[in-house]
Amino acid sequence: MSKSKKIPYDRRKMRSFAVNCVFAYDFLYREKKAAESEAPKKPEKIKRSTDTVSISKPVGKGLKRHTTMTRFEYEEKYKDALELLREEAPEKQENGEIPFDTAEFIQDVLSSKLEEEGKEEVIFADLPDYNEYLYPVVNGVVENIGEIDEAIKRNLHRWTIDRVNRADLAVIRVAAFEMMKFSDVVPLKIAINEAVELAKTNDDKSGAFVNGVLSGIAKELEQ
Repeated sequence: MSKSKKIPYDRRKMRSFAVNCVFAYDFLYREKKAAESEAPKKPEKIKRSTDTVSISKPVGKGLKRHTTMTRFEYEEKYKDALELLREEAPEKQENGEIPFDTAEFIQDVLSSKLEEEGKEEVIFADLPDYNEYLYPVVNGVVENIGEIDEAIKRNLHRWTIDRVNRADLAVIRVAAFEMMKFSDVVPLKIAINEAVELAKTNDDKSGAFVNGVLSGIAKELEQ
């Protein structure tokens, strides 16, 4: 793969990249949890017609075209990247776990996303702040997802983590990691504020929901 032009660094863009990777990783994580469970996996409930995401694509002259798709359709974007990872993984899997390489995963998921958007190929490891932000955040969520999810569960009022839509959960997981393990790089208030703004791009209610969960985690950390 030859190097192409770097994407100008933008913290919100980097956060969006991290959230997309964590969103895609959720499929592997749920698959692993299901394999570890003795009980047969229940079929996923059909999403409501209102359970959608909005996708914006540039069409030139500063204009964007907004399209809406169901979360099932949105999730389909990442299947190719995940299947490629499994094909390239060693045949022998230690301890029955899915072999995982964070750097390869980031490249595959985000390359798939850019391809869907009709953009040029990019080597994400060449981006400014890849080593300082994108890689450590995605890898940190992967390595600490159990602890992160426990903190999230404690701050879901009359709700369960399985009922949280996957896009919002990815936003929360990234911000929770920043707050719990990465606050020397991303201050707590910035982690919350930027997560809320990102969640609002899908739905204003998502912004309020994300704010409530992260505020609860912040109170725990301040005790």
